[in-house]
Parts: sequence; C-alpha cells; structure tokens
Amino acid sequence: MESGFVVEGDVLVPSSSVVGPWSDEMVGGRFVSGLLAWAVERDLGSEQRFRVARMTVDMFRPIPMRPLRVTTRTIRDGRRVRMLEASVWHGDVEVSKASALMLFQSSHPRSSPWAPEDGDMPTPESLPSGPNMPGQIWEYRMPGQMGQGRGRVWIRELQPLVAGSQVTPLIRAMAASDFVNPLVNSGETGLEFINADVTVYLSRYPLGDWVGLEALGHLGAGGIAMAAAWLWDSEGRFGQCLAAATPDPRIGERTVARAGRERGPIER
Repeated sequence: MESGFVVEGDVLVPSSSVVGPWSDEMVGGRFVSGLLAWAVERDLGSEQRFRVARMTVDMFRPIPMRPLRVTTRTIRDGRRVRMLEASVWHGDVEVSKASALMLFQSSHPRSSPWAPEDGDMPTPESLPSGPNMPGQIWEYRMPGQMGQGRGRVWIRELQPLVAGSQVTPLIRAMAASDFVNPLVNSGETGLEFINADVTVYLSRYPLGDWVGLEALGHLGAGGIAMAAAWLWDSEGRFGQCLAAATPDPRIGERTVARAGRERGPIER
C-alpha cells in the first residue's frame, strides 16, 4: 500500500491511492484537504504556542492526478492571531486554496457556557469496517447506510498522506472532514452533491487514530446544499465541519460504472 503523494523536488506526485470518486483524473477532496493541512504545518515550523482553530479549503477547480505544487504565504503574524494561506498549483494554475486561522494557546476560563450533552455516538471498535477498495489508504466504519437517518462515521488513515511525513492530528481532522458531504448530503436516492469547500473549526486537535463525524443536518434550496457535522474523537466532541455543495450527476454515473467493474461502492 503506497502513500498518497511522493515528493519529487518541488512537486508532489499523486499515487493511484488518492483518486477521487468523481473521476479517475481527479484527486479526491479529502486528500486535497489533508495535503493543504500538511503544507500549513510544514511552513508553520516549530511554533507550538499557536494552534489552527479554523481552516477553510476551497476547491474551485478539478485537482488533476498530475504533479502538484503546494505553496504558503503569511497573511498576518500577530501576537494572538495568525493567518496563513496555502495553495495547490498545477503548473501555473491555482486549483485549490486554504486559509488557516491560528490562535495563541493560553489558560482557559473557568466559566461553563451552555453546550449540548454528548449523544450516543458509537465507538469505532463496535462497528464493522466499510467496504474499501484495493489500495485505499484510509478506513471508515459506520452504523447503517448513508442517506438513512442521522449519519455517523469513524475514519482513520492507514498510510502517510505524503511519503516520509507523519499523519498529524490536524491532517487527520482535515482529511476526515471532507466526508461531511456524503454523510450529510446523501438521501434516499444516494449522493447527488459535490462539495466546493470544507470548513473545520477546532477547539482542540483530535486524540488517537480515529476521527468521528456525526451529522448535524442538511439544508438545501435552489441547487445549493449545506452540510454540517460534529467532529469526535475518543474523548468526545472537539470541533465542527461544514461544507457547501452543488448537484453533480457524475457520482451516480461513477457508482454504476464501478459496480459494473466490481470495484465496490463510492465512499465520497
């Protein structure tokens, strides 16, 4: 099983393990989100007093299965608030961009604002592994089927996203969060939306290998959909993720085509 990307000079070469569900020529959204998180941490360096509190990934062009460059630039370098932008490039064309808001870590106030009680999120150990395709570098477990009631899922990475680099808690959170689209926007006819972005809010980084998503609900009108979910780890909720999506018939076509080739179901 190979890593998602291999560094060759100043580019990252995608392997077949990061092909997305929409096209054999496109990198999957979860890998784009993880790659941008990797770039943010790469260029944030050894500064441990700041932590990413919000990260938004915009996927405004197809990300091709071709050598890619990932660059970053500092937007603000303050004492309490920092902002970093990261971009994925195919040649001279920017295909995706992320903004990462980093806040200074300090002592936490003692007050206890209202928060909903923890729900009945099942543990990943209590669930069977989902049907995974050959060479897949991640695993998911969920009760029931997507589109049937409130969606819940646990995801973990099985191989490094970038060869030679660790899968950090931020990368785990960002890569898992792209699953908010199929988890929340699937209905009785399956998944009919492709997400154009994903935004993640983190009160802390996840602990352990597994990241869980619990659907907060779908909203949609006029061909525009919004999906939202809680983020979980073994200690409880640690953040939220949201995505905006638009209808796309390719997912249904790909599902039928893959079933015909006996390659298994679509995960995104």
